[in-house]
Amino acid sequence: MREEPVVYINGKPFVLREVERPYKNMLEYSGIDRERVERMEARLKEDILREAESYEGAIMVIHETKDGQIFDAWEHVNSDSIQTPLEVFKSLEDDGFPIKYARVPITDGKAPKSSDFDRLAANIASASKDTAFVFNCQMGRGRTTTGTVIACLVKLRIDYGRPIKVLPGDVNHEQADGSSSSGEESGSDATRLTSSTVKVRTKNEQGRAFGIDDILLLWKITRLFDNGVECREVLDAIIDRCSALQNIRQAVLHYRKVFNQQHIEPRVRRVALNRGAEYLERYFRLIAFAAYLGSEAFDSFCGQGECKMSFKNWLHQRPEVQAMKWSIRLRPGRFFTVPEELRAPHELQHGDAVMEAIVKTRNGSVLGKGSILKMYFFPGQRTSSHIQIHGAPHVFKVDGYPLYSMATPTITGAKEMLAFLGARSIAGVAGQKVVVTDLREEAVVYINGTPFVLRELNKPVDTLKHVGITGPVVEHMEARLKEDILSEVRQSGGRMLLHREEFSPSSNQSSVVGYWENIFTDDVKTAAELYAALKDEGYNIEYRRIPLTREREALASDVDEIQNCQDE
Repeated sequence: MREEPVVYINGKPFVLREVERPYKNMLEYSGIDRERVERMEARLKEDILREAESYEGAIMVIHETKDGQIFDAWEHVNSDSIQTPLEVFKSLEDDGFPIKYARVPITDGKAPKSSDFDRLAANIASASKDTAFVFNCQMGRGRTTTGTVIACLVKLRIDYGRPIKVLPGDVNHEQADGSSSSGEESGSDATRLTSSTVKVRTKNEQGRAFGIDDILLLWKITRLFDNGVECREVLDAIIDRCSALQNIRQAVLHYRKVFNQQHIEPRVRRVALNRGAEYLERYFRLIAFAAYLGSEAFDSFCGQGECKMSFKNWLHQRPEVQAMKWSIRLRPGRFFTVPEELRAPHELQHGDAVMEAIVKTRNGSVLGKGSILKMYFFPGQRTSSHIQIHGAPHVFKVDGYPLYSMATPTITGAKEMLAFLGARSIAGVAGQKVVVTDLREEAVVYINGTPFVLRELNKPVDTLKHVGITGPVVEHMEARLKEDILSEVRQSGGRMLLHREEFSPSSNQSSVVGYWENIFTDDVKTAAELYAALKDEGYNIEYRRIPLTREREALASDVDEIQNCQDE
């Protein structure tokens, strides 16, 4: 998995380095492919032989002592004593060893590209069941660990099919800030920090430990996929099993801890932030890859189906995942800053201990651990409108055009708005056609006629954005959210814990409180189901979901969809 040019001289591997930076990988080779790096190694071998001719058949090389000191030495060479890695393994194959050599260059410290995942998966899927797989990089740590995790995921999928499940004996150990797993293959200021520099949280320190699930991005991608929760559980178990030298999940928390140490040098904090972002992206990509393996898209690799789709193409069909990935690169600091609610002593601000325990034990594919359903309406919400309609805030009309806008209505508010527009068919006479275009990117469900939105318990007023998500994907999330709700209602005897904001005049502040609501199956509807039911009731409407977000300008495809609504 190395991208650095390597040659073997008298049986020992040597790598190309700059004289001023003998411990650092050369950045010029970042992103290099297999063909190019192997051509470079062949040319490097020719350069060595050519130089040796000028020094009586010897070449000067650099060695390193156990304490990290370097010294030069002369190695006598000939055409047989210098081999590229490709030649080494070819000679082993010629000697009768049943071996297949593959080169998948990956930059030190970086997440594999989607095409790298595909290459590794194809190599593993094409091998016989009893094949042993060996991965290596410079130190057998960062890239090698990632490779072994990918291989274990693919082997689990090929050998046992889908859904991929945790095997007996695999245990997921949830890690918080106390993690000490860190490091790259080549040393850095951030990776050399020891426990004497990065202190483990003591009982005198305020706040609870920062856990991996406190990174909202991971919470979002896990619940984006139908099989996200189960596949991430399998991934975490495999990461723990492959953590002899490094735990990829714990490395994210390690660098977050270094970044939040205020007494260390700014340069070290900057390195920790960059390294942490790379590991966060690596873990993020592994979650997506696990979800891909758990879907029918991977079946063709196992010879089980016709739906042939690479991981790269699968990702390109999911712009919301691409948007999440870019958010790591563009603003990594927001994922590593300790939230305010973790800086202060933790208090039960959302209700009693029983309610909080229920939220923390949720295990739905969308309504998962730590998530709540918060009423969309809140105290202090502006309700000023040009047109007063109960249950439909912010109703405005564009002068001179048959265009209206409103906030998310209740079911009663939606009916009154449609009645105001004359959409109800009466006595066989079709009502005025109304096209309802829903621009929300959040997952919303209606419970007893009131809209509720998915939020985090620790951040109940923060919107869970999915930049770039498409209409069909968010509607599918809402359908899964409905199933999670009905499952929880059945388990709790016909009621469910919901949340709403309440305003206190004495403190002039709002707080989020939990409350219980009795719910029947027919009381829970997605937005698509709501408007389909209204159409069945005689309202002449068409419902469209075109998610937009403030974090991204409207795309040409979004404009086209809105134009299509007008044309129809």
